[in-house]
Amino acid sequence: MTNGVMEIHESEYNEILQRCVAVISGARKMLAQQVASTANDTYWEIGKLLHERKLDSKHGSSVVKLLSIDLKKQFPDICLSPRNLWDMKRFYERYKDADEKLRRSVALLPWKHNMLIIGKGLDDKASLYYAEEDIAKGWNRDLLLNAIKMEMHKNTAAIPIETITSLFLTD
Repeated sequence: MTNGVMEIHESEYNEILQRCVAVISGARKMLAQQVASTANDTYWEIGKLLHERKLDSKHGSSVVKLLSIDLKKQFPDICLSPRNLWDMKRFYERYKDADEKLRRSVALLPWKHNMLIIGKGLDDKASLYYAEEDIAKGWNRDLLLNAIKMEMHKNTAAIPIETITSLFLTD
């Protein structure tokens, strides 16, 4: 100890630094998943309401437009466009009869990742695969898209992330 300051070896310091980084990174990931889950629960309930009221694009578009306007007045910081409201209904309808494991998995995904998976018309098995891989590997939307394009769910051996990344960089 010199002048009240404890000296440690560089390797010890690096270990402390790496552990701190891991703790903070883990907390950030958990927080992001909690935020996504809460948002998806909200979107689920709104989608369920629209579904139960049997609103569709032919007969309910004026109702959804008005709903969007009124909701935006109360919640200007949330994207509540008519399109997003219809997406909430699609989200509910896509997963309302799905296995609980799939529903729990997609609840943790960012909204745009859910919309990507739903937009590709994947079956439950493929949707679960991509949701679980996305959660485990922390994919961004472009990596998820490339994994879907590569039909990774059909391959039992995982494709290295470097392959997906290189495809993304060359597109």
